Amino acid sequence: MSGPTLRFGVFELDVAAYELKRSGRPIKLERLPMELLLLLVDRPDHLVTRDEILDKLWGKHAFLDVDNSINTAISKVRVALKDDPEDPAFIKTIPGKGYRFIASVTILPEGPAEASSNAPTQATVSRLGPRRYPWLWLSVAGVMLAATLAAWIGSNFRHIWNTSPVPAIHSLAVLPLENLTGDTSQEYFADGMTDALITDLAQIGALRVISRTSVARYKGVRKPLPEIARELGVDGIVEGTVTRSASRVRITSQLIYAARDQHLWARSYERDVGDVVALQADIAQAIAGEVRAVLTPEQRSRLTAGVTTNPGAYEAYLKGRYYWNQRTPAAVKKSLEFFQQAVEKDSKFALAYAGLADAYNFANVLGVLAPKESSPEAKAAATKALALDTRLAEAHAALGLVQSHYEFDFSSARTEFLKAIELNPNYSSAHLFYAGAYLTPMGRHDDAIVHMKRALELDPLSLPLNNMMAQTYLWAGDYGKSLQQFQRTIELDPTFPLAHFFFADALAEIGRFEEAIRERERGELLLGAPSRDAAAEAAGFRKALHSSGPRGYWQKNLEIVLQAYKRAGTRYFEASIVAGAYARAGDKTNAFKWLEKSYEEREGQSITLVRWMPDFKSLRADAEFGNLVGRMGLPH
Repeated sequence: MSGPTLRFGVFELDVAAYELKRSGRPIKLERLPMELLLLLVDRPDHLVTRDEILDKLWGKHAFLDVDNSINTAISKVRVALKDDPEDPAFIKTIPGKGYRFIASVTILPEGPAEASSNAPTQATVSRLGPRRYPWLWLSVAGVMLAATLAAWIGSNFRHIWNTSPVPAIHSLAVLPLENLTGDTSQEYFADGMTDALITDLAQIGALRVISRTSVARYKGVRKPLPEIARELGVDGIVEGTVTRSASRVRITSQLIYAARDQHLWARSYERDVGDVVALQADIAQAIAGEVRAVLTPEQRSRLTAGVTTNPGAYEAYLKGRYYWNQRTPAAVKKSLEFFQQAVEKDSKFALAYAGLADAYNFANVLGVLAPKESSPEAKAAATKALALDTRLAEAHAALGLVQSHYEFDFSSARTEFLKAIELNPNYSSAHLFYAGAYLTPMGRHDDAIVHMKRALELDPLSLPLNNMMAQTYLWAGDYGKSLQQFQRTIELDPTFPLAHFFFADALAEIGRFEEAIRERERGELLLGAPSRDAAAEAAGFRKALHSSGPRGYWQKNLEIVLQAYKRAGTRYFEASIVAGAYARAGDKTNAFKWLEKSYEEREGQSITLVRWMPDFKSLRADAEFGNLVGRMGLPH
């Protein structure tokens, strides 16, 4: 059953569609202002008190900064209606009391009759005294319609008046805070505030908090909150806005129980720019209280761990995180610059040193810097961060990655990864690093899969993480689950190139070469290769496969890898990739030559996994291979 369409002045409010239109054109109105408008229109010419607004929109047990939050919602409704508060046509303020909707409200009939009539029949809303739904008092001719509408509203508006107890919230997602400054150059600040709030809430061990990578996919996306909650697997949603001037920051946030789309809490905070870190901690503590999560004294102290009181340093740090989160070579270079600026402005800013360590580690992954250039810098930054504040999970995880991948000190790496997980169980990267940089190299595949699954619970929509889950199954020898996981990753985003390339290698490993060729071609196209070139490469693979079988396929693969190595230029190209291509083609001499080069270059993100990577299966029985694995301190 559809809901009514209400008309007042040049506006139409489609209750079923939850949409406001002006002269037929939709007007953007956020959820809370929309519910407030519905509440006012439901009570035309009657005073709706501020206490009633609080009760019916947020619930009796919600905490609300009334002066700010209700005023903000009313202001947004007035902006949408172009209503002058000094000379209102729609909403009149009753000082010290509340508001009254003063415009005449009519209900437009539904169905074919509306389409066939030049002037729709209107049922004027009665103003005969207070009722729960006074605008349903219609003319006698509309009595049957009134009964239908009453039933519809009773089922669809129940969340506005629902004050039943809310179950405890055990999992939470913070959606990207909306930048209300009107200046796109301030997006980094809104994103940074989102990131910081997620980090603060993640300190609460009683909560499962979704990582930034997954929630970032909802930036600018209009979806029902229950649907978002289902996709992320959470009970609660935090959403809000950020406004920033030269010296002041204002953040509004609200907590919603997602299953019922029920607002539990809302508040607005405004501080000087220099107090923004304390502001974030205040919000996190308030939300923790609302979800009934108990903060230990240690967790409470960590809400402001490693921060700075220098606004310029914090500004540079936010820009560093903004670029680091983009995960591209150019952006990682920018992040290094801003993190460096942050520590130069405040040499005791522990979080900025942790960010610098992350950026150097990722510069290695993306080929921006060679391991011998990036890893010592990452270690120095992580060590400095921990000297300033031993409670930073990010710094422990970054140091563990250097110890595993560069120093081959797996015992120390294990200690750091476990410390990071202890300090912040919600830090998905710590679980990822522990799985990929310690457990899998050690051959503890079942444990690695457990921690990868935990990482995915915390960051379910991360494409790299889903891709790595598939790789973890592959290294464990479970090809069936590996292929399923690659397919899931591609379903999440068919335009993610790496998934297609890794999926192709997995398909080729089990002899499904034709499918592998198709996946490689898709990956090339997504990377921007001209369709003619991608098709020609695919044709070359098919020709080699048909003429020489699997050996011909892998020989063609070696040819492609060597071409890519020559084209790499200043970008670092891992020797292990060349070694794997030679091993697949059956050239053991060159395979060991390039493996030795990989070892010397300390390419730990790949060389530490050689015992489990299918590329090197043909070398495992050789004494030289066992010697290499032994030199890294790995079991063989």
